[in-house]
Amino acid sequence: MALTNRQTTLLGLLNQMSQNLAANSGLNTDFSLDLPGLDVDVDIDIGGGNGGGSTPTTPPTTPTTPTTLREVLVGLVNEQVQVTTPFGPVTGTLLVVKDDYIVIIEASGDQVLVRIDKIELVSEI
Repeated sequence: MALTNRQTTLLGLLNQMSQNLAANSGLNTDFSLDLPGLDVDVDIDIGGGNGGGSTPTTPPTTPTTPTTLREVLVGLVNEQVQVTTPFGPVTGTLLVVKDDYIVIIEASGDQVLVRIDKIELVSEI
């Protein structure tokens, strides 16, 4: 299903907003917006709710090596990628990783859905 001009414009603005929030404020950005035929997830963590006004501490994490293609893709969200499929390569910004598919926004603004089980190769550009 092709996006309308309004949906394409909105998607571009949402992508810019999420990138600007992440780059300029150091916030963990992720929120959800439901439009017919369009699913965008973004989550905003502004650090509120601890009641004391102090910065909450994050427990140390040990880095783990991704073991599945999906885990690799999750690590590439909001990055420029090229995904090779049996139908040809798809290049753009990896926007969302779902259970069985990913969403890539091409430079033209087109939204491309790719089934994870059809991905042959993924590389960061």
